[in-house]
Amino acid sequence: MLESPRMFATLDPKLKQLQLPSRRKILLSDTVGFIRNLPHTLVTSFRATLEEVERAEVLLHVRDASSPIMEEQKRQVEAVLGELDVQGKPVIEVLNKVDLLPEEERARLAGGSVPGFDRSAMVAVSALTKYGLDALVEAIDEALVVDPLVESRLRLPQSEGAALAALEAGAVVSEKRFEGNLVHLTVRGPASLLGRYGRFRRDSRAVVVVGCEL
Repeated sequence: MLESPRMFATLDPKLKQLQLPSRRKILLSDTVGFIRNLPHTLVTSFRATLEEVERAEVLLHVRDASSPIMEEQKRQVEAVLGELDVQGKPVIEVLNKVDLLPEEERARLAGGSVPGFDRSAMVAVSALTKYGLDALVEAIDEALVVDPLVESRLRLPQSEGAALAALEAGAVVSEKRFEGNLVHLTVRGPASLLGRYGRFRRDSRAVVVVGCEL
């Protein structure tokens, strides 16, 4: 991770694939840092980069928790998001640089983390020390509503090795037991994945899981 005080040091957009605790895979894309009173001509120039914001399912608003003008910076970013007409998207407030804060302030921010399916959540992190990154990944997992998580009970023949491997690789298996030549599974994973194996469902019910911890 690049650390630099230079303006536009991270101008080039980057993509990174990440596997969430639910085993869903996502792409993380960064954008240019927003600047107060950014001229409209520059906003136009950065439009191609900012289009990533329009296509995103969840927005991570990374803020400098040590900045004395943190709230003003937040308002400026929200104004740009308003221009892009993306204010209705789920937002996770990522308060970075908490390693620069007094211990009491860090504890207060950590206690205020409320990851979930609300439109806005807050997670305190330090990119330098890696503090809070696991909580951030969990918050992203909870906020992602595309391809929702489904819990299902399946019964597969042991000869279905490819299906078993796909389920164990792409979903979380909470129960696995063998009975003769059958494998009984309780799995939680993306609806798109579990839907492929509906013929192995032990009953006709499937439960959409909302805000459930692993």
